[in-house]
Amino acid sequence: MTISLTRRTTLSLAGLLLAGPLTLTACGSADEDGSSADAGSPAPVTSIDGQQVSLPAAGKPTAVFFFSVGCGECVGGVRSLGEAAASAEDNGTDAQFLAVDMDPREPKETIEGFMEYVEAEHVPAAIDEGAVLSQRFDVAALSTLIIVDADGKVTFRATDPAADTIVAELEKAGA
Repeated sequence: MTISLTRRTTLSLAGLLLAGPLTLTACGSADEDGSSADAGSPAPVTSIDGQQVSLPAAGKPTAVFFFSVGCGECVGGVRSLGEAAASAEDNGTDAQFLAVDMDPREPKETIEGFMEYVEAEHVPAAIDEGAVLSQRFDVAALSTLIIVDADGKVTFRATDPAADTIVAELEKAGA
């Protein structure tokens, strides 16, 4: 069994033995502006409520936040994403938002409860089955936000940015 660990404070060995092969990621702590990662051709992502979200979105940038319900640091990041989505809607900023749960074992109902708890239930959420999105956008840590422009290029990458930063970066990316 191969296990990759990064900055994880607690770990249940019994849980790992039962779970089989597993890669764990940790909550991030430092901002990294910009990136040249490319999302490639548009691919639909199905949110937990059945909504189709294309990445990249036609004609508008997307803020994508990678989280897990069990990540304490992610609470603030998803809350900021929800605030940014509400602010963008109020201001007429043409952008798309997506919260991506990196733990495929977390059920839809748990994610919905989390999104409601952090007051971001209006933001589509998806489960990163097979780590497709995290690999596609080279995301290795929880609590990572990326901005993908309409052409599929990642124009901004940070850990837990504030809502106003998210909106500003979306506008830079063409919103």
